[in-house]
Amino acid sequence: MIVTLLDAVLLTTYFLLLFLSLFWLLVLLSPEKNDIKKKLTRHPLFSVIVPAYNEEESIHKTLVSLCNVAYPQEKMEIIVVNDGSTDNTKNIVEEFIREHPTRNIMLINQENKGKGKAMNKGLEKAAGEFFACLDADSFVAPNALQVMLPLFEDDIKIAAVCPLLKVKKPSNVLQKVQWFEYIINMFYRFLNAKLHCIHVTPGPFSVYRTDVIQEMGGYDEETITEDLEIAIRLQKHHYRIVQTFDTIVETESPTTWKTLFRQRVRWYKGSVDNTIRYKKLLFNKQYGDFGMLRMPTIIASGVIAIILTSALVQSMIKKSVQFFLILKDINFDVITLFKNYTFEFNFLNLPFFKMTIAFTVILLSFVMMYLAFKVVHEKITRYGRTWLSLVTYLFIYSLFLTTVWLYIAYMFIKKKKNFWF
Repeated sequence: MIVTLLDAVLLTTYFLLLFLSLFWLLVLLSPEKNDIKKKLTRHPLFSVIVPAYNEEESIHKTLVSLCNVAYPQEKMEIIVVNDGSTDNTKNIVEEFIREHPTRNIMLINQENKGKGKAMNKGLEKAAGEFFACLDADSFVAPNALQVMLPLFEDDIKIAAVCPLLKVKKPSNVLQKVQWFEYIINMFYRFLNAKLHCIHVTPGPFSVYRTDVIQEMGGYDEETITEDLEIAIRLQKHHYRIVQTFDTIVETESPTTWKTLFRQRVRWYKGSVDNTIRYKKLLFNKQYGDFGMLRMPTIIASGVIAIILTSALVQSMIKKSVQFFLILKDINFDVITLFKNYTFEFNFLNLPFFKMTIAFTVILLSFVMMYLAFKVVHEKITRYGRTWLSLVTYLFIYSLFLTTVWLYIAYMFIKKKKNFWF
């Protein structure tokens, strides 16, 4: 049997995927520390920073969700940073403040400077012992602080706590695809949390120790993924990031493929940029599993996606060319071709080795999906029939993400500048 370079690359990739799948299964089966859920015993001053740019459709609901959080009003301040919005965001926030005179809500208006600078502007005013960032298109559960703040009491090195993040009421196929994606991602966060390998503190209501972030210099104002950069920086300084699944924050998701493409380009390009920026953490035993496993897989996931999809496309092109040459030899007499076609099947000629690997990887993928829904306490039928969305997620969405990675590769080759879509 002749093994081509492509076969060697594919087999290596399959084995890597198989190894990672089995590794994560072992992590899942590893014994957990019997954590006793703690109750909130004190109410430290808490600040929420809401950076907003053209969020007129959601900012009111976001603020309502904050006002519904079970926490003493006098111990909670809300700081909205209007980052040069050109829509009605500013007026909506001002009206909300007038309607809620007993709430400690502050509005800061600035020219459009980006989310990083908006967060730092809010940090300058924040007086809380803890603070949270809340994207203006996300909505907090009432029990958020009752669940999240007690977790900081376990260890002084815990610098951030992240909530369970879900897509809010997906209505079309694309949003339901993202609903699946978020659930799978939260499952992997569950596994990464076991190894202290969380590499991003999402914008929807991640809670931080204020003094830690201030001592580190606040948010990076140049990166396009400030939530990922600050998480890696926390890991660099050997702080811990905790993931809880006992409170939910819902977020609006893109409704079109174009908007989703732009969002994912920003996310993944920012991931690669910050991996390169913090390359000294790569394969660095000083950072444990985070350096040896999590950091390398940030880029590896994109490389694997490109390899597998390229192999699929190459195979399809090769077979199409072969079929075209056959048609050309018979002067494109398709009718004669099908009349003389004979189907021959030899069970022994099947590529059993490749099929076994592929089947195993697919089977493990379904197992992971089942476990993901179990971990996040979700039902696949929650939003009605989702089979079309599931099929799209399993067989089409990966191709979409590959185009995202290919575009990012193009950006690097052409040295295109980052920009916030």
